[in-house]
Amino acid sequence: MRITIAALALLHFSGQATPFSSNVINDVYHNQANGVPTARDHNDGVPDLYDAVNLLLGTNYQSNADLDNRFVANDQLFVGEGSQSVALVGLTAGNHNTLGIYTDIGVGNDKTAILPSDPHYGFKGDGSTSQPFSGVTLDINGEFGWYLEQGGPLTYSTFYSENQLNGGWDHTMTFAMPELNGQSRYLDIGGNIVEHIFTNAYLIGWEDLPFGFFEPGMLGDDDYDDMMYLVDFKPASITTPVEASEPLSAWLLASGLLGCCLQRRKRRLSAMVGLQSK
Repeated sequence: MRITIAALALLHFSGQATPFSSNVINDVYHNQANGVPTARDHNDGVPDLYDAVNLLLGTNYQSNADLDNRFVANDQLFVGEGSQSVALVGLTAGNHNTLGIYTDIGVGNDKTAILPSDPHYGFKGDGSTSQPFSGVTLDINGEFGWYLEQGGPLTYSTFYSENQLNGGWDHTMTFAMPELNGQSRYLDIGGNIVEHIFTNAYLIGWEDLPFGFFEPGMLGDDDYDDMMYLVDFKPASITTPVEASEPLSAWLLASGLLGCCLQRRKRRLSAMVGLQSK
């Protein structure tokens, strides 16, 4: 089913949280604190998040800070609207990670593995007919969450897209990729090379190690590039269509930053009123 490219609106902003490490929240890795969490890059010699965007879009980003206007904060749940696809872009972790979905929201027991563990490092392909991405097609309706199951050798854990199931920590970062909507990429699905036209393209990256594993105050190594994949499912917080030709700053509506700014302004106004009344 083809779905119109959408303009963004918040469905349940009140439930949003941004429980990243202080380094990520405060842009310590780039010294560009602007309220948008930015993952670490140039740290392990393997593709970073911005490299994946460059591969997919032909852009020339130089750091993860360049992705700030694509960041979608409220990404704990996604929504299925029939048959849609997932493409594995890259694996850059020391763990053997399996990607899956779960449908028992808030619990995480009803799990289905969709992309198996793979020891390969780096990009899995480029989406062409000669180098298709490993992929899978899911037929799912309604809200669901993602999970990442580690198979070692560093640690053995399962993390979820819902922060509350990770002890409050956010192990995923999601980025809007509207330029891909209406474009095709080739996927290897069960040995068959198929052309898929994206309609709700988002790039998701995982941090696959627990808080404090390498250093105190860090979630893993804060890079969120341990498994990167392209999905044709939209976050449940996004409800209406937006044209890909519109400025990407419009996608910030989905990140909740506008709501944060309004809340800060409201607090400032309240403080001013309080001072005037004294």
